[in-house]
Amino acid sequence: MSSHYESINTYLNRGIVEANITFAKAHQTSFCIAKFGFEVDLEDAFFFKDLIAFIHTELGFQTLLQQGNDTFLIILRDFKIHYAKKMLKKLEHNIKQNFKIEIKNIGMTLFDASDSYKSLLDRLDKYYIMSRLSTRKKIFYGTLDFDFYETQNKNDVLTSILHKEKAVTLYNLYNGISIKEEANIAKFDEGIAQLTVNAPKIFYYTKESFTFIQHDRIPNIIKAKIIKVDPAKSLLVLANLEFLDASPLDRSYTRVQPQKPINATLLLNKIKCIDGNVDTLSESSVVLHVKLVDIEKLIHKELVDKEFDVSFQIPTVKGFLTMISAKATIFSIINETIVLNIQPNTFMKTKIRQYVALRQNGLLVDLKQQLKHLS
Repeated sequence: MSSHYESINTYLNRGIVEANITFAKAHQTSFCIAKFGFEVDLEDAFFFKDLIAFIHTELGFQTLLQQGNDTFLIILRDFKIHYAKKMLKKLEHNIKQNFKIEIKNIGMTLFDASDSYKSLLDRLDKYYIMSRLSTRKKIFYGTLDFDFYETQNKNDVLTSILHKEKAVTLYNLYNGISIKEEANIAKFDEGIAQLTVNAPKIFYYTKESFTFIQHDRIPNIIKAKIIKVDPAKSLLVLANLEFLDASPLDRSYTRVQPQKPINATLLLNKIKCIDGNVDTLSESSVVLHVKLVDIEKLIHKELVDKEFDVSFQIPTVKGFLTMISAKATIFSIINETIVLNIQPNTFMKTKIRQYVALRQNGLLVDLKQQLKHLS
């Protein structure tokens, strides 16, 4: 009986995947497919049921399939690989927050128009196996053209891709605000990229030292040094292209920098642990600049994995100060900087959202004035 069920499930899954392949080829669209592992304990079947319901909801009710006993497939229709990766990273974090478990092994790839069912699943299995064999808890991913984890010449890979599809998106950050700009590759040779940019915005890059590049067929965001700006030809010349496994573009919410210093306090069990200054703030995260001695205290006392309370005051539209408090966990520590994931209630989130909008409006006015001055 079990073997009969497994046979039906195998053909059911293949039929669904092949239907997505047929649709993508017929409509010249694409999709991402991911594979993750989770050991199911049927003695706690209701926990598994709740977990699957949570995953399905978090994915926006995209297709979720069982493949084998403890592996599952996710089909993300009309998703570019950047956004698929961002969604899976967010899913990982939310599962850890809500269920206190970790989904450790995830592989993902982007469908290519030349793919068959076998080639697509073989490539997916390769990334999933790499994730299982790795000691690092991370998502392994790639496309037909681009495999970040293979040892191959970066410039050869970029040349192959950029000659086929020249459209890219440039991103820069102005005090935390993401500025998006469509561009085209005019030339790429020996690690030097020449891009054509819309004339009105070319002046912005004279004030920047680097930019971020996003390409639909490259899984990683690329950071590049700006070595020349030619406003007359609307040309941008970039070098030192560097693949980033994580970047500011992965943020789920807009993060802004305060106009004036904001002090924040991190509490553990209602007892003050450390103080710091808010470097940047969004609805889901706070970045604190703290003293190195406080970082050492957190690590020495093994407090990095604890749940804290964070509190600080932010200005309102009318110029008053409002107190913000929220549960917080440490996402990462870099030198004297702590990145906190926060879980504000609805009221606190609304206040943060209003502050972010207030800062955005002010920053955009400043940016427009700078562009006007430059042009």
